[in-house]
Parts: sequence; structure tokens; C-alpha cells
Amino acid sequence: HMLGMHGAVYANYAIQNADLILAVGSRFDDRTTGVLPKYAPAARAAEREGKGGIVHFDIERSQIGRVVQPTYAVEGDCMLAMQALIPMLEHRPRAAWMEQVTAWKGKHPFAYEKAGGGDLKTQQVIEAMYNVTKGPLQDKIVISTGVGNHQMMAAQFYRWSQPRSIITSGSLGTMGFGLPAAIGAQFSRPDSTVVLLDGDSSFNMTLNDLGTVAEHKLPIKMFILNDGRQQMVHVWQKLFFDGRTVATDNYNPDFAKLAQAYGIEAWTCDREKDLESTIERMFAYPGPVLVDFKVVPDICLPMVAPGKALDDMFLPGDIKLSDDRRLEGMAPN
Repeated sequence: HMLGMHGAVYANYAIQNADLILAVGSRFDDRTTGVLPKYAPAARAAEREGKGGIVHFDIERSQIGRVVQPTYAVEGDCMLAMQALIPMLEHRPRAAWMEQVTAWKGKHPFAYEKAGGGDLKTQQVIEAMYNVTKGPLQDKIVISTGVGNHQMMAAQFYRWSQPRSIITSGSLGTMGFGLPAAIGAQFSRPDSTVVLLDGDSSFNMTLNDLGTVAEHKLPIKMFILNDGRQQMVHVWQKLFFDGRTVATDNYNPDFAKLAQAYGIEAWTCDREKDLESTIERMFAYPGPVLVDFKVVPDICLPMVAPGKALDDMFLPGDIKLSDDRRLEGMAPN
């Protein structure tokens, strides 16, 4: 599970309470650290006592100390560094620490409130896709995402079992990344099942590449998680700008009919009762297929607000879109 702004509660708690952090290839992006003066207090305390701290491994010299000053730094290829490090280590059981992390994990799972009335939410579609595909099929799946709420929710509600099986635009946050990335993945791994998890806003940026999918008969399974909004930005405008929402409501085409115009199998799903059978039908179809999942907009939680420590989070149930509140500090950029 990921840590950070929308990461797992237990992962954030672990970073804040660990006395030793090995950061392998990390850039210490602000989305993963929270406010820097409050980052990793236990590791900093251990550093002062000479018992721990932060060890940064990175091949790029300019990244070391750029954001977080490490206790020790190792410059070079991370794989070679790990190969050199492992023979030096002695395994010692850390039962109390593992029990604590397991307790955090059990107490604070990723969660969401269903829409009710048989409607769908983005988290629900991703979770259902994971449940349908986990097992032998999961080992052959490559997933690409766009950028936004659906991207964070994909990291929360889909569990990866293989390396190099998630392709996403992390720090750069390039909307429209998902479909071209899925096309590239399908060309490079023709025997894999390539899945696109995309929001309507991101999909709008590069949907013309449906022509490439159709031309080359690429059997990509395209999940369009359509809430009719640039929802992540909409949430920030509501929380940080007194609800003054600007240019975040979308005027979308009928994505299923658009795909059909390219000769791609496509349909729409907007009811909970049809969700599992729709996903099964998608994976059973031998060619490219697109489904326009009509979902109810939601806020992505947990959330570390700007200016807060990594372990100071809004948890599921703490905050809703219907709440009349304004958060202080700079909105995420």
C-alpha cells in the first residue's frame, strides 16, 4: 500500500513512528512527507541519539538532501546498493513493532460509504474489478491509470501482486496519460491483460487514441469512471476556496457510443446489481472493450491536508462533501 496524502493510515503511522527509515530511490515528494518539520519525528529523535535516522539511497546525486536531509546517503544504483547491504544485515525479530503495524492496519483499512439506491462509486468499481480478477488472472494484468481521484482510489482498492504491473503518472500528474500508456503496455506485453482505469476528465484528454486501439485491435479493457467532474480539483475548490467551484463540471460525450463509432465493443453500467456481471463480461470479451461506469462523485480519504503532519489525517467518516467547512492553508498544487 502507498503512503502519503491519500495513503494507507498504517503506512503513514509507520513512517512517523519508525526509528530507522531506508528510503530507496525516494524523492521525498510533498505528497508523501506532509509538512516537513513534522516528518519522521521518531527517526529524527533516534538520529540525535545515534540509534537510527533516515538513510537515503539514490542514483541521482541532486536528489540527496534536496528535500529531506538524510542521516546517511548512499549514491549509486539502488539494486547494487541493496545487494551490498543485505549480506551485512543480521535478522532480529521485532515482534512488538510488527504487532503494532498489524494493529494499525486492522483498525484503519481503506473504506468508503456506498452511494445507496443501487448507484455506484469509483472505489466500488475498482474493488469489484479486483475481486473478479484476483487469482491466476491477476498475475497477467497490467493496469494503467489517468490522473485524479480514480488514480488514488486505484492505489487504495487494487492490490498488485507483480512488479511493473502499474503504470501511472505519479508526480507529474499528467491527465490523459492512461490510454496512451495502456496502448504502449499492450504492444510491449501482447500476452498480458491490459486494463485502463480512467476518469472521465483524464479520458477526455486523449480519447482520440481509441482510433489506435481499434486500428491495431488491441484487447484493452477500458474502465471509464465517469462522475462528470474533475472531482479532485472540485473537492479542493470546495474545501479551500469557500465552495467557489470553477470549470470542474464536465460536458461529456456518450463514451460508449463514441467507442462504438470506432468499432469497439462498448456499453454503460450505472447500477450496483449489474457491476460484477459487467466486469466479468469485459474480461470474457476477446477484443477491446470500453464500459462507461456512471459513478457518484466522492471525496478521496484518507487525506493529509496541506500544512499537516503525515499522521494528521482526515479518515473515512471524518469529512464529507456535504459538510460546510473550509480548510486552512494552501490547496495542493
